[in-house]
Amino acid sequence: MKSISIYAVTRNQNIGQLQKLERQLSGREYFLKMRTWELESMKSLVRELEAHMDEVYALRFFYSFQIPRLGKEFDLLQIKDEQIVNIELKSGAVSDETIRKQLIQNRYYLSVLGRPIYSYTYISSQNRLVRLTNHDHIVEADWQQLCGLLKNKSSDYGGEIEDLFQAEMYLISPLTEPLKFLRKEYFLTSQQRDIKRQILKRIRTGHTGYYSFSGLPGTGKTLLLYDIAMKLSQKHKVCIIHCGEAGKKWEILHERLRRIDFWSDNQIKNPINLEDYSAILVDEAHLLSAEKLELLLEEQPVIFSSDVEDMISSKEIDRRGTHRIEHLPEIQIFRLTNRIRANAEVSSFIQNMMHLPTGKSQKGYPHIEVVYANDSIEAEKLIKNYKSQGYQYRKEPYDANDNTTGQEHAEYLAVVLNDQYYYDEEGYLRSNKQGRKEMSDVRKLFHYLNQVKESLALVILENEEVYGRLLNLLQGK
Repeated sequence: MKSISIYAVTRNQNIGQLQKLERQLSGREYFLKMRTWELESMKSLVRELEAHMDEVYALRFFYSFQIPRLGKEFDLLQIKDEQIVNIELKSGAVSDETIRKQLIQNRYYLSVLGRPIYSYTYISSQNRLVRLTNHDHIVEADWQQLCGLLKNKSSDYGGEIEDLFQAEMYLISPLTEPLKFLRKEYFLTSQQRDIKRQILKRIRTGHTGYYSFSGLPGTGKTLLLYDIAMKLSQKHKVCIIHCGEAGKKWEILHERLRRIDFWSDNQIKNPINLEDYSAILVDEAHLLSAEKLELLLEEQPVIFSSDVEDMISSKEIDRRGTHRIEHLPEIQIFRLTNRIRANAEVSSFIQNMMHLPTGKSQKGYPHIEVVYANDSIEAEKLIKNYKSQGYQYRKEPYDANDNTTGQEHAEYLAVVLNDQYYYDEEGYLRSNKQGRKEMSDVRKLFHYLNQVKESLALVILENEEVYGRLLNLLQGK
């Protein structure tokens, strides 16, 4: 989406014409649903600017921009090489605290561009202009000062605004970035906020119940779970249980969050004593065994966070625990759909790789490479080449919980698949190695692959059948 002249879109014409005009100027892929009150506020803003400066018609703003996958929207953004000016539009009176919170949040999202940010709100019904100070206060703003900023001689950004904002920049992990979490240097997406609101409302009303939210890796489930725990722990003591966690990634959080206790699922034993906690929150609940789950269900409220694993063969996973959670009486179930951390193309490929589509799949995966090695020497050379290009590589077993690389996620990831893997008659990827059902090699591989953020390289070692299937998948067959 490109910047537009707000002077042009505030000339008198009907809404239908304005929508066509806006789409033509911005290059937006869809017709923007223009709100009458916002349009009137923008007209009022333009009139005020014209009273204090010349050439308002030359000003260019990104209008009604929403960061992809996050649901974070800005009314007006002027982005220059040396600065950013953000103007939010209001028609009716709103409190200074509401304005302050919005502008602080906006500044957080804009800070990734590394430029000075000037944050304003214009309330048209009061003809009032306010700004956010460097000390996070709301003060009355001066029109001449705003106009001076807007006339800054540095160049306007002329590209697509979506190229400046990558959603994964804003998704932190409380486990790998505990200090950022403790300093509250994050914001939830609109979907996460809605789920949090519904769960907290019901818990505060009844102090009971079962709750579950699930989604693909990278949808921000752990961050949401921790944020809910932080809110609940303001008045009561709560317990977070980590399933399948190999290390002690939560040590810093344990030291700083006195009202939150951290357990491993290995600590769930009969008899179990959780009576001291007002709520139990379970991370990676898809790894929880059916036996340990039954012990937890003696307590309420319980909140489960789980990865979606529908694309993995049921023969590779013991789904009794997941099935039991889904059928708990009066359980409130949510599904996170906004994939933040990984790009959609890589995510689609991984899901289709785990369970081959019956029809045509997405054609073209520019961020996926699949190559073949006839022996281990060839595989080693291919991996060496990928490592020289910045790809991360780790030998088997592929365990997403084994954080030996020092980072939870990788921009570029290279993986070797040997002849233990095959596709069954239903198109599911399987392994002929036998292990613990809940931690099969296919399951480990799935979660390991989902750590990649940008590009994935698969080196297929002495396995022509899997190689052929993946080549067809890349061709959309």
